[in-house]
Amino acid sequence: MKISPITSSHWQQIERIQHLAYDDDLPESITVLKSKVAISPQTCFVCIDEQQIVGYLISHPYHRGSTPKLHQISTAIDSAHLHLHDLAITPTAQGQGLPKLLLNHLFTILSTMDYQSVSLISVQDSMKFWQKYNFVIDKNLTPPTNYGDNAVCMYRAI
Repeated sequence: MKISPITSSHWQQIERIQHLAYDDDLPESITVLKSKVAISPQTCFVCIDEQQIVGYLISHPYHRGSTPKLHQISTAIDSAHLHLHDLAITPTAQGQGLPKLLLNHLFTILSTMDYQSVSLISVQDSMKFWQKYNFVIDKNLTPPTNYGDNAVCMYRAI
């Protein structure tokens, strides 16, 4: 397995993985995802196995204490807070420890930067998964309704 920055040649596979991983209302357009990667390319990457993308992670700066809306283009902001927007793995690569690999890579990168915390919105009953990586529920935030009924705002200090 190799972790690499996201490049223009990866978008078709990222789109496919996104549609495999998420319920119908959650996948975003490639234009929206590209806007997030453009803000912070150093915190967005893919996991490649035998020249196939088997997972990806997209994160970008965002204001602590607020939640990004789905399906909206993101713009650059100055913040000490990072939002982990997307972590998705192909069904065939699940169970191989790829989330841990991608998250460890992210936190290694963040250790060289000035970020103080990371947030996310847990979807599709994934809260327990995120708790294994030291994310806790943010009781001060409510996720936008289009993230689904079981969405939960979470964060982790760095």
